[in-house]
Amino acid sequence: MTPTLIRRTALLLTAAALSVLSAGPAVAEVPEGWSDPDEVGFLQLLLVIGAIPLALAVLIGLTVVLPAMARGESIKPGGAAVDEWFGGPRSGPAELGAGDASRTGGGSGNW
Repeated sequence: MTPTLIRRTALLLTAAALSVLSAGPAVAEVPEGWSDPDEVGFLQLLLVIGAIPLALAVLIGLTVVLPAMARGESIKPGGAAVDEWFGGPRSGPAELGAGDASRTGGGSGNW
């Protein structure tokens, strides 16, 4: 056997032994002062682990999608991009007209 194989085997056996030895407290008995809860049924388990998270995911998805659908936007992947100008004129830059840069915005710095 090569030294590398021996070291790997020793490491694997040590890790396995430590995991078995550290699991000892997991099989301890319930202390006498503690209550003994009832068993959880399979349907209750499915409800808590499956149905509630699924319902929350659907609810969050609807709160994201419904406002866009109400505005008539496309919600398909690769749909038309929405060009938003918050606080700007409703018809876009054409409404601004010609003028100097102080009224219409833009960079007008000089060196």
